[in-house]
Amino acid sequence: MPQTSPIQVLDTHADEVRSFVVHRVLDVHDRFADAHQMSGTNYGYVFGGQWRDLLDAVRKAATDRGYRTYSLPPGGQRLPVINGCLLYAWRVPDSARTVSSFASSPTRRSGFTAPPLDPMLFEPGFTGEAEELGDWLDDLELKGVVGEAQAVMPLVLVMVRSTPRRLQSIDWAVAELEVDRREVILHGLETIWEPEPIDGALTASVDSFDSGTPTGPKIEPQEEANRPDA
Repeated sequence: MPQTSPIQVLDTHADEVRSFVVHRVLDVHDRFADAHQMSGTNYGYVFGGQWRDLLDAVRKAATDRGYRTYSLPPGGQRLPVINGCLLYAWRVPDSARTVSSFASSPTRRSGFTAPPLDPMLFEPGFTGEAEELGDWLDDLELKGVVGEAQAVMPLVLVMVRSTPRRLQSIDWAVAELEVDRREVILHGLETIWEPEPIDGALTASVDSFDSGTPTGPKIEPQEEANRPDA
C-alpha cells in the first residue's frame, strides 16, 4: 500500500465522511458517559464496551447515504466501504500503549486483507447523486486508489480516545499491517475532532492569591444628622 492519507483515499467523500463520523462518535460517547454516571460504578467495563455501538453507528450513517458494507471474517463485523476503502471506528482501550493492539484479533486483522468489492452499477457521489461506473473507476485509477497492483482495500482507521468524563480526541489515518511483527503503521494521521481549549482571557486579569497586596473596600465616614447632645 502506498503511503497516503484518508483525505487522499476517500477523495471527494472525505468531508462528508468526516462530518458523519464525528457526529456519530460524539453521540455514542455521550450516551455511554451518561450510562456510566447513572450506574455509579467505579469500573469502566460498561463504558469500554461501546465498541460495537461505534461500529453500528458509523455503519448506519454510511448505509443511510447509500454506501455498501463488507463483512469481516470470522467475526462478521460489517464495515462501510467508501470510495473503495474500509472504514473502521475504534475506541482505543485505556490499556493500549500503541495502536498495534488494534491487530490483536483475527477479525480486525482480516480488515487488512479485504479484497475490493465487485464493481457496482452506481456509487454515491459527494453530492448524493449517482455517478456512472466507468467515470468513477477512471477517476480512481488516475488518483492511484485502484490499480493493478492493489489487491486489498485500504483501511481508514478512526481512533477514539475517551474516558467517562471526557472525549479527548478523534483521529483518523490509513492503517497498514506489518505482518511479520503484527505492527500497525499509520499513514496520514490527522486529528478530526478535539475539545475546544478553555479561554484563559477571563482569568488573565485576576491577581494570584499568593502575591500582591490585598485591597479592601473604601469606606468614607458620613456625618451624623440630628445627633443628640451628651
